[in-house]
Amino acid sequence: MSQSQTIAKNAAWLMVATTGQKIISFLTFTFIARFVGVEITGKYFFAVSVTSIFVILADLGLTPVVIREMAADAERGRAVLASALRLKWILIPFAILSSLAYILLTHGGQEMLLAVALACLVMSSDAVSLTWYGAIRGRQQLRYEAWGMFIGQCLTAIVSLTAIFFHAGVLGLIFGLFCGSAWNVIWSITHTHRLLHSHSALPITHYPLRLLLRAALPFALAGIFVKVYSYVDTLLLKQFHDVIAVGYYSVAYKLVYSFQFLPMTFVAALYPGMSAASAVKDHQALRTILRGSMRLMMLLAIPITVGLSALAPGLIHFLYGARFSGAADALMILPWVTIPLFLDFPIGSLLNATHRAHQKTIAMGITMIVSIIANVMLVPAYGPVGAAWAGVISFWMLFLIGVWFVRHDIDWAWGVPFFLRGIIIAFIGWLVLKWLAGFFSIIPLIAVAIVLIVFLLWIGKIFVPEDFHLMQKWFKKIE
Repeated sequence: MSQSQTIAKNAAWLMVATTGQKIISFLTFTFIARFVGVEITGKYFFAVSVTSIFVILADLGLTPVVIREMAADAERGRAVLASALRLKWILIPFAILSSLAYILLTHGGQEMLLAVALACLVMSSDAVSLTWYGAIRGRQQLRYEAWGMFIGQCLTAIVSLTAIFFHAGVLGLIFGLFCGSAWNVIWSITHTHRLLHSHSALPITHYPLRLLLRAALPFALAGIFVKVYSYVDTLLLKQFHDVIAVGYYSVAYKLVYSFQFLPMTFVAALYPGMSAASAVKDHQALRTILRGSMRLMMLLAIPITVGLSALAPGLIHFLYGARFSGAADALMILPWVTIPLFLDFPIGSLLNATHRAHQKTIAMGITMIVSIIANVMLVPAYGPVGAAWAGVISFWMLFLIGVWFVRHDIDWAWGVPFFLRGIIIAFIGWLVLKWLAGFFSIIPLIAVAIVLIVFLLWIGKIFVPEDFHLMQKWFKKIE
C-alpha cells in the first residue's frame, strides 16, 4: 500500500470514528442535561473541566514525541514509550494533587471534592491510554485507536444513561466517563503490544529523560495554553457565580464545540500535502492548498455559526427544555467563535508543515493571556454571556495572529474579498433567520435555514465545485 493510500485510510478511519464518537457524546450529554437539570449538569461539567485543564500536567507533551519517534524507528519508539510511561508515574500523581488542591483552595465543597476526585481517575486513565494510543498512531494503524475510542464512548453512554435512570447524580455520571476511559487503557495496551509483535514487557533501556523532556517542551507549552484558554471561563463562572451559571454555559459550550472535529479531521487529510509542498519549496502549491482549505473551512463554519446563533432560543428549548432557557443568550454569542476557530486550523497546519510551530505556540500563548484578561473582566459582571464574549474575543485574536504569521503565504487579492464575503453572508443570514424565527417553529425553521444558507453561500461564491476536488481525490485513494 502506498504512503498516500495509508494516509487516506488513516484519515478516513479517524474521521468516521470521531464523527460517530462526537454524535454519541453529544446525544448522551443532551439526555443528561435534559433529565438531571441545570444544577447537576453544572457540577458535572465543572468537575470534568477542572481535570481537563490539569490533565496536561499528566502528559506534558510526551505523547507527540512518542508518535514521532515511533513513526521514525520502532525500536527507538519503544524506548521513548517506556521512558514516557515511567515518567507518568510522577506526572499523574502531580496532576491529581493539583486538581484536588484547586478545589480545596477555591472552597468547592465536599461534594465537588468527591466529584473531582473521581474525575481524577478518568484523567489518569486518559493520560495512560493517550500515550499508548500515541504508539499506535506512530505505527500508522489508526483503525485500532478509532475502534477503541468509539467503543469507549458507547460504554460511557450506556453507563451514564444507566446512572440517570438510577438517580446516581454527578458521581454516577463521572463513573460513566471512567468506564470508557478504563476500557481505552486496556484496549490501547493490548493492541500496542500486538502491533509491536511482542507481549513481553517494554525494554529496560531508558531513553534519556533530559532529551525526552526537551523534545516535549514545545508540545507541553502549546497544550497548557490550549487548556487554559479553553476552560478558564468555566472555572471563573463557578468562582464568581455558581453551578447554575456553569450549567447554562455548558450546554451552549457543548453545542458549539461539538463541531470542532470537522476541521480537525479534514485538515489532517490536507497536512501531508502541505508538508510535501514545503519539502520541495513549492510556494505556489502551498498557497493553493491553503486557499482550498480556507474556503472549505468557511463553507463549514458559516452554516454552524449562523444556525446556532440565530436559532439559539428554539434550539435550547427543543434540545434541553425550558429549564435551560438561561443558556440562550450565551448561545447567541458563542457560535461566532466558529469562523475564526475553523479558519485557524489550516493556518496552524501550514505553520507546522513549514517548520514554524514555534509561531503557533506564540499565538496560543498570547491567546491564553487575552482569554484570561477577557474572562476576568467579563465573567464576574455578565456570567455565561461574558464567558461567551471572552471566547469570541480570544479565538478571533488567535486567528488574526495566525494570519499575521502566514501573511506572506496568503493570496491577499483573493483572501480579503473572500473573507469579507463570508462575514457579510453570515451577518445577512443571521438577520434573516432571526426575523423568520418569529413565524416558524424550530423544525420547519431548521429546514428553511438550510435552504437559505446554501443559497447565500452560492450567491456569495463560497459554495463552488473546487471545494470538493480534494475530498473526491481523497476518497478515491481509499478505494
